[in-house]
Amino acid sequence: MAVTIFGNFRLALRPYFSRYATSFVREKMITEAAFPIIKLATLGIKQISKPVSKGIKQLGKNNPTFGRRVCAPPAQLYHWLDVNLRMRILGLGKATEVAPLSEEAAVELGAEMIGETFIFTVAVGCLAFEYWRQARKEAKHENKQTDAIDRLESRVNELGMLLEQQDARLREMNRIILTRTPASKSS
Repeated sequence: MAVTIFGNFRLALRPYFSRYATSFVREKMITEAAFPIIKLATLGIKQISKPVSKGIKQLGKNNPTFGRRVCAPPAQLYHWLDVNLRMRILGLGKATEVAPLSEEAAVELGAEMIGETFIFTVAVGCLAFEYWRQARKEAKHENKQTDAIDRLESRVNELGMLLEQQDARLREMNRIILTRTPASKSS
């Protein structure tokens, strides 16, 4: 029984893997298989970015050199911009001197900022890739349609010329028939 099932299975799949199968069928199967893989890869990259972001945050908090040199400066800049913007919004003018954040607060804020920036960058990259992929797919589809329309237009032109040729032959045959008809009546 198992041989029959596998035999039928092989027979059912033969058109897809046969050397006689059209390239369209093979291309369609490859495209359909690639589509979920690309979607899953994009989702996987997004999901992997979260633990990587947590790792960056922990690195900033646990490694003093990374924290002081990489995490703290963006946090201090962010703090300075935040204080100045709030002062102007409240109508208190420009802040003359902004007290810097403590080293621990700056490292923690910087690590959070770098981690969130990493997640945001990965998400934007995935969106850009998806947009590019869809645009490429749409362009390919449009090119196929344009080619099909061009082929149809050329076929219509060929048929139009063929129709004109047949019309000319038909007129010629009618002319020949009309010229011979009086001769046969007079005989």
